[in-house]
Amino acid sequence: MIQALYNWFGDLSLRERWMVGVAAGLTLVILLVFAIIMPAISAIDRAELAHDEAVQRRGRIEATVAAALTQQPPVAQGNSADIDLVVTQGAAEKGFDLIKTANASPGQMSFRIDQARAPALLSWLNELEMQGIIAQSLTLRGDPNGSVTVEAELLRVSQ
Repeated sequence: MIQALYNWFGDLSLRERWMVGVAAGLTLVILLVFAIIMPAISAIDRAELAHDEAVQRRGRIEATVAAALTQQPPVAQGNSADIDLVVTQGAAEKGFDLIKTANASPGQMSFRIDQARAPALLSWLNELEMQGIIAQSLTLRGDPNGSVTVEAELLRVSQ
């Protein structure tokens, strides 16, 4: 097979050999550019974008943690409203579908939320802490769609 190719190339005139050589060279350059170089550059660009997004996400998380660490501890604000009412109303205002479970004792409440965005949920729990309602236990489970499932037990504190 290779000998047949050598014979074919040898039978070409000098001008035809140059044309076949130039065509092979151009084909090689095109394959090199479109099959190796451009995909590699594209992969590097995607990696840089992913890195930039990760750095920005980390910065936002660090800023949130720093802000949380500088906040004062929760103080009861003299709001004598029932914990059920405060939590249920706050959840409805934030758009959470709250599923209540049995209350353990006065000043406590257990609930479940099947779908919530984590930043919005944590912001709402922070607001509750400012009202003197703290999370005694909190379980967050990630869902494939990016939301979280929440099971929590809240307790009203008085100071």
